Amino acid sequence: MTKRANLFIIVGICLIGFLLISYQSKGFLNFNKLDISIVISPFQYMKNFFYETLKLREENRHLKEQLYQMLLQQKSYHELIEENKRLKSLLNLKEKRKEVVSIAKVIRVGSNKFFKTFWIDKGLEQGVKVGMPVITLNGLAGKIIFTSANFSEVLSLTDPNFSVSVRVERTRVEGVVSGTGTNICVLKYIPLEEDVAVGDILITSGTDGIFPEGIKVGVVKKIERKKGFFQHIEVLPYQSETKIEEVAIVKNLI
Repeated sequence: MTKRANLFIIVGICLIGFLLISYQSKGFLNFNKLDISIVISPFQYMKNFFYETLKLREENRHLKEQLYQMLLQQKSYHELIEENKRLKSLLNLKEKRKEVVSIAKVIRVGSNKFFKTFWIDKGLEQGVKVGMPVITLNGLAGKIIFTSANFSEVLSLTDPNFSVSVRVERTRVEGVVSGTGTNICVLKYIPLEEDVAVGDILITSGTDGIFPEGIKVGVVKKIERKKGFFQHIEVLPYQSETKIEEVAIVKNLI
């Protein structure tokens, strides 16, 4: 639009110049007495106005690009700080818990639709083995089901094929937590007469010979006491499978 306006202005100036020259040749105008700047000045002003407007638009575009770039850099810097905090906490966990083998980063979710898994960037070369528990700062996340030289696949706590022996922290009642394929797990094999309440904390018992004792697993969300031998208990895991970024691989008890 600006280029077209400039073209019209130039054509207009040329046309006016041509008319003025024609009139002068016929004796109607005397350029010695006529101040042409009076005629041309408005057109020059318009041309300068369009030029300055175009220049300002270009400067604004560059400033916006710089602003967005700064925002992106600021976000990346914030993410680096948060990642640094998490890694420091995990390293501190490794120092406190002697059974921690390695700290790993989650690189992608599993592609098999029949299993709820995710992949980490540590493997055999870092001491990771099949069957080892995987934890976060929040609690139990899963266990290793496959490992290569530098990568491993983790079966999530919420997968239907996952089970872990647990203990109710308040009453010391023991059972087994299994995944359901959703974001909720179930606590199995708790007799109807046992004392379990909504809000109770579940931790690993260590009696399955795989998971070390004392790792947080989840909290009791719902209880139903129907006919039969056992209570139906739903458990909300401490660690959401959609919010895992870094994990610690723990040496199992076997």
